Amino acid sequence: MPTQSADFYLPNDVELTGIIGEITAVYPTTPEASQNITLCAYDTFDWRLYRNALVLTSQNNKYSLRELDTAVAIVQETCPTPPVFADDFPAGALRERAAPILGVRALLEMACAGVTRTTYPLLNEDEKTVARLVVEEIRPSPPAAPLIAIHLHPLRGYEKEAQAISQRLQDAGLIPGEGDDIYRQIMAAAGKTPGGYTPKPPVPLTPEMRADEAAKQILRAQLKVIRSNEPYIAQDIDTEFLHDFRVAIRRTRSALTQIKGVFPADVTARFKQDLATVGKMTNQLRDLDVYLLDEARYRAMLPENLAADIGPLFAYLRQKRTAVLADVIANLNSPQYRQIMADWEAFLNEPVPENPTAPHAARPIIKVARKRIFKRYRQIVAEGREILENTEDHLLHALRIDCKKLRYLLEFFTPLFPPEEIAYLIKQLKQLQTNLGDFNDLCVQEDYLLHVADELPLARQQSRHTLMAIGGLVAILHQERLRVKAEFAQTFAAFTAPANSQLFTALFASGKRKGA
Repeated sequence: MPTQSADFYLPNDVELTGIIGEITAVYPTTPEASQNITLCAYDTFDWRLYRNALVLTSQNNKYSLRELDTAVAIVQETCPTPPVFADDFPAGALRERAAPILGVRALLEMACAGVTRTTYPLLNEDEKTVARLVVEEIRPSPPAAPLIAIHLHPLRGYEKEAQAISQRLQDAGLIPGEGDDIYRQIMAAAGKTPGGYTPKPPVPLTPEMRADEAAKQILRAQLKVIRSNEPYIAQDIDTEFLHDFRVAIRRTRSALTQIKGVFPADVTARFKQDLATVGKMTNQLRDLDVYLLDEARYRAMLPENLAADIGPLFAYLRQKRTAVLADVIANLNSPQYRQIMADWEAFLNEPVPENPTAPHAARPIIKVARKRIFKRYRQIVAEGREILENTEDHLLHALRIDCKKLRYLLEFFTPLFPPEEIAYLIKQLKQLQTNLGDFNDLCVQEDYLLHVADELPLARQQSRHTLMAIGGLVAILHQERLRVKAEFAQTFAAFTAPANSQLFTALFASGKRKGA
């Protein structure tokens, strides 16, 4: 049985035949018949499986889900056609395991490679097998230079021979690996970096960094997210490309607004307006996506005899979405959009001025961060207390926006403070945001359903049933909105609990606490 295996890669300037010849001159062998397979690896654009230490691969029509760096499949399933979403897998264990992780994201073919695997049993003078040398030639698709991986599997009792073989391989110029499995190898062959995209890329800020330079680093990270998602919106693979694009635009606008006085006022005003224009280009498409993603939930809310009657509403929304998507694609290809983004990118890539005119440009970012975060936190506390006395809808909407701004600030400036404490505060803030976000969504949904009911092109008999279903849904949403609204006081009290208040004060009210 194998004991401890060793893995190697063949450099481009080393010939495989020479390596095999050198080893087999000492340890004779007759190679076993080569095996040829085509192996493809799948994940979402934001690497949700990889971030959960899972790997999804396919050979022919068989899909295997396993833990990263282990050879044992957790679950396997045969699919006659390549799955796009989790629900495309047959009902069973694979779908159940993958669905909560994938959510609404589509599976993409991240890498595909032809693999030729040849095993060389290495014999000693007694013609006993002391080790097996497995050579894998990995040919990515589309074609690129193949990757040659060599795995040495010693047999029990022949550790000394295996050590000598390993040393010969290294002396011949092979590069030792780190137990990389075939998934990592086909990714490397295809030039892919697992986990390479995240909608919240880390920004390496330091406390004494100039505020204008720190702001530009934050904004460049957001621009990277915008540019990464931009080309996929037109392909309409899944709705999260648009969502991530929009969030990055919104975070960019928030940073420009909240990190005050670090750029000239006219520059800030210009790009805030430009980016607001970009944001508006996609508002309607995102709204339609949200309603269509919630179709199953809406149907489940209705009595069974009304659930079918709501169908014409979603048919209309899908038809409308097709036209709106075409408008979005046209806008993203327009000279106006291209000029806005080109100018924005050029500004971010300019070096910061040696003698800035903006009042806070040269201040250490830690001071700017503390002041902005603590001011926003105190504003939220004051607004929330006012709402407890007067729970009007428009006040809840304003508080929701301010909570979002605080969340962005905490995320922007996480590298400047103890990460565990920032993560705790963000978690507490999220609970308040969930309450306020649910309330806002329910308000918007009620209004939209009442508005869209007037647009539906329905026959008279069909119209009566569909409008009854929409009315029933609006009534249910209204009751849910009242319930969520009633929960605000308790949720706000949890956020403003003494422990949270003390932590906000300790981290941001003075310069006594140093960043992590």
